[in-house]
Amino acid sequence: MLSISFLLFALVQLAIWLWGWREWRRHDRPLALLLVLITNTLLWYDNFRIAIGSTLGEGPLLYNLTVPAFVWHWIMLPLFVIVAGMVARRAGLPGAQGKVVMGAFCVVAVALFALDLPSAIALLTGDVRMYPACIADTLRYTVTVTEDQLCAPGDLVITGPNAFLVPVIMNVIMLSVGIALWIQRGWKWLALGTGLMFVAAAPVYGPLMLPIANFGEILFTLGVMVTCIRYRHKPA
Repeated sequence: MLSISFLLFALVQLAIWLWGWREWRRHDRPLALLLVLITNTLLWYDNFRIAIGSTLGEGPLLYNLTVPAFVWHWIMLPLFVIVAGMVARRAGLPGAQGKVVMGAFCVVAVALFALDLPSAIALLTGDVRMYPACIADTLRYTVTVTEDQLCAPGDLVITGPNAFLVPVIMNVIMLSVGIALWIQRGWKWLALGTGLMFVAAAPVYGPLMLPIANFGEILFTLGVMVTCIRYRHKPA
C-alpha cells in the first residue's frame, strides 16, 4: 500500500532529522546545518499526515493537521538559499567570499519568502482552501488537485497557488553551488542530492509523482546535511 511508503518516508526523515541534531552538537553547532534542521522540522510530519490520511478520512481533523505542513514549507523553504551561500563561502569557492555576495543570497531568500508569504497567510485566514486528493490508498488535503488525483468521479480539478516557483529557484541555486563544489573541490554529494531531487520532482510520473518526489526529498536532505557538515569551517 502506498500509505505504508509515506509512513516509511516519515520514519526515515525523522531519523535523518534527529541524526542531524546529533551531528550539529558534535561538530561545533554549524549555523548552516542549524538552518537546514529548522527548515526540515516538519518534513517527517508532511509524510506522516499523508500516511494516516485515509485512516482519518475527509474532514476538519485531517484538514487542520495539513495546514501546518503547508505554512511551514512556504515560510521556511527560502532559508535553503542562505544555506547555499554559506556553504559556498565556507568551501572557499571563488567569488563567494565577499559580504556583498552573501548579501545577494540573503536578498534572494527574502524575495522568495515574499512570494510565498501571501499564500501562507491566505491559507491561515481561509482565503485559500485545500481540497481532498487521492492517490491509490492515500488521502490528503492540498491546494492543487490534478485529474489523476480526484477522489470521486464528481470531484473537480483544482488549480491553487503556484507552489513550484520557489522550490525550483531554490533547487537551481543549490544545484549550482553543488556543481561548483564538485568541479572545484571534488565534493559531489550536494550536486547528486539536489540533481536527483530535480529528477524525482519532474512532472512525468503521473499519479506516482508525489511519492517519487518525497523520496527525492530524502536524497536532497542527506546531500545538503553532509555538505553542511563537510564545510562547517572555512578552509585554512
